[in-house]
Amino acid sequence: MGQEITSSDSSPGNVEFRFSGMSPGEGDNSYAKNSQLQGKAVNVILPRFFEAIKSMNLTDPDQVFRIADLGCSSGPNTIRNVEAVIEQVRARYREAEVGASSGPEIQVYFQDLPSTDFNTLIKLLFSQPRCDEEKVQNYMSAAVPGSFYDRLFPKSTINIAISTFGLHWISEVPAAVRDRASPAYNGGHTHIYRSSLATIEAYAEQANKDLDNFLAARAHEIAPGGLLFLAFMIRPRGDEPYRTGLWQRGVEDVWDSLVLEGAVSEELRDGYNTPTYSRSLDEVNTQLESYSSVFETEKREVITYTIENFLSSYPDTREAARVRVTANRGTSTLALEAYIGESATRLYFQKLEDAFNEIFTREKTTRERDGTESPVMTSILVLSLRRK
Repeated sequence: MGQEITSSDSSPGNVEFRFSGMSPGEGDNSYAKNSQLQGKAVNVILPRFFEAIKSMNLTDPDQVFRIADLGCSSGPNTIRNVEAVIEQVRARYREAEVGASSGPEIQVYFQDLPSTDFNTLIKLLFSQPRCDEEKVQNYMSAAVPGSFYDRLFPKSTINIAISTFGLHWISEVPAAVRDRASPAYNGGHTHIYRSSLATIEAYAEQANKDLDNFLAARAHEIAPGGLLFLAFMIRPRGDEPYRTGLWQRGVEDVWDSLVLEGAVSEELRDGYNTPTYSRSLDEVNTQLESYSSVFETEKREVITYTIENFLSSYPDTREAARVRVTANRGTSTLALEAYIGESATRLYFQKLEDAFNEIFTREKTTRERDGTESPVMTSILVLSLRRK
């Protein structure tokens, strides 16, 4: 997803923060072992993409059908995602009775940053139990290192491109955010939940530039009639300031606690800026409009998850907090250990679990006592675009 993130300009002592992708390997803190929440969300989202496959124009079955998972990371989710899409493609060819019953040969590209642990992904790929041949036949696979904000494939060669939970990761933390002399300097914060308007605008400018680059690259690469499936976090109400809420508040409180206890210096906290931005629906729609001559928007849906939704699956608030923190472990452990050390990272996650438990407990108690509406945890925009 995005590009490698480096932050060193504004921190004394040449302190450097580098975000280099999800946590590698298959250990307790790896993305492969800590991406269950993302997997559950994708299980809800994928059927919405299948509707578009059922109506897509089929290519010649003697030609290779190419699928790309953009920002695939190194866990099992990407394998399940592409095999579910392949199953739908095979079914579409069978129903249309085009060529051989099995349809065309299929090539799958697993794409992510060069620092991605492709070795673990390939090992997982070949250790997966093969699906019934009637459902999903063998497919060719290849790893594609690079940034999905750049060109990755030759012109008009991709039939289906998928990107789930990647586009809210921006390609770089804006330079102004790291510059102590800039009004956008984000000192004292690691997210932009409590940041100045200048900081938020710097993030928004970078995020919009990135989305433009992403759509421009896919416009070249996706063949006419091909499909682009996207799912990423957003702010559904564009008239609100950037206040995504409870999680950012909890994370910021944890960093402040680490500084107060002396586990992390102020300089380290100030040099750590999370390279994520949840665009507003209006921001996304503006970008889509600029590509309306290239892509037809077939589906645009916002899926909202509340704390009540989450606690219905994990009614014990401590367990809910532990499960929620697993997602952070999979995405952040590698970068945090390199930046603040293993001991401070362990303390960070202990405190984060406590903070999330406090949030869940407070919100559950308030809702049961007052009958108030449950706060939103996450809003996900699901897009299905067809290349004209």
